[in-house]
Amino acid sequence: MSNLKAELLNEQKQEIREAFSLFDMNNDGLLDYHELKVALKALGFDLPKREVLDIIREYDTDDRNLISYENFFHAVGERIVNRDPMEEIRRAFKLFDEDNTGKISFRNLKKVARELGENLTDEELRAMIDEFDLDEDGEINEQEFISNMSRFVKSMEKLSPALRENVIKQRERMSLPTHSPRRYIPKAERKHDLKERGIAKGDYVYITKGQYKGTLTRVYDYEESSGSFTTHDALKQVIVPKEFWADGQTSPLIRAPEPIPQEHVKLAAREVDDKGSIKHFVVDEVVYKGEYYDDRYKKWMPRRFVKHHEHIEVPWPTPDNDYVDSGRAAKESEAHYKTFELQTIAKPLIPQGVLNELRNPYSKHKKKILSDVEARRLNEPTMPLTPEQKIYLAKKAKEPKKELEPLSEEVKEFIGQRMAEHLSRIENPNLLAHLEALSKVQIPDFKKTMQKIEENQRAEENQREQQ
Repeated sequence: MSNLKAELLNEQKQEIREAFSLFDMNNDGLLDYHELKVALKALGFDLPKREVLDIIREYDTDDRNLISYENFFHAVGERIVNRDPMEEIRRAFKLFDEDNTGKISFRNLKKVARELGENLTDEELRAMIDEFDLDEDGEINEQEFISNMSRFVKSMEKLSPALRENVIKQRERMSLPTHSPRRYIPKAERKHDLKERGIAKGDYVYITKGQYKGTLTRVYDYEESSGSFTTHDALKQVIVPKEFWADGQTSPLIRAPEPIPQEHVKLAAREVDDKGSIKHFVVDEVVYKGEYYDDRYKKWMPRRFVKHHEHIEVPWPTPDNDYVDSGRAAKESEAHYKTFELQTIAKPLIPQGVLNELRNPYSKHKKKILSDVEARRLNEPTMPLTPEQKIYLAKKAKEPKKELEPLSEEVKEFIGQRMAEHLSRIENPNLLAHLEALSKVQIPDFKKTMQKIEENQRAEENQREQQ
């Protein structure tokens, strides 16, 4: 589960979480067959009945034919990670190619931009086409779209701002229909560190702007790519198309969490008075003083204090323990004990009999001899020459080989005379000292040339002696 969470993007985790909450109609934390089927379809997996039932049977341990959120996250997450990105790009191409001509024309791009509410000029739209148009026919075919999008799909940073916004709009058309448009923050401007944000999951916050201004609520999650918080109380009614309705649903309206930009929230601290009643106050800004090891987070955490009221400390909330024990991992208490310890430099750290269990002795990295197939893969075959290349090489072979010869005494005397005349006109002693130092520097290329000349002279002398 931990490896799967590391592979998924924050946006993908958010989609899985929202899909589960949207179609868990009775809020029991479980999905039945009908709810699971529409949730999978909303995430882009239109599976047949047999496969949906197989998923439930795989994770159903108490014969209730229900699936929990942890199992739903694991089942959907594996499918998202293994999903072919080329298929996603082809689906995006079909959204632009509305008339099914196999090409995206200027008219197609302008129509899609107008439907998405993008006020792009004709020059900007033509620049977007030129970005993809490799054969310069004024349109984008599927191969051009795939070859360019495969470069950009992993990094939105490489896109121009106008093209980046357009790609985000297209992704929204393929995602859940109830998702609100999310902004995109470049990686350099994101707040990755918890200390930069100052607010963690479980903190109480006060919303200062927007529709939910004045709401005191608790943070549910944070999305780095959009710089937004989702909370427990900032919910909105969204319309779900009928094809995504769960079994027993009678209304198209469902309450879903609304992302709140991080600049629209303030940290809210809690204080208990002498009578035991809890009061909340809004913190305009926090300062950090010192660190302590927090066993709940398993790392060193900074201490938060209210700015201008440094005597008031705001403790970090208790993190949610979303770890699911697979039954195969060692317990945390047992992992703290050493199971093997080196006693002497003459004794290896690991017993010899354990090495074959840790590393396969028949692995390829142990082989010192390559097979014929492996040798052919490492040594690529020589490509045959074209007729033009053969003619060029034949002409080059007929040309006399360039031979290096030493300078004659007359040339040396001429060069020395010109250099002496030039030096005699220099009056600055610093420049003369600089030229004197340069004359003692050996140039590598000149040294190689002189060595080749000496080798040629020795070869000619040996040839004369043999004759």
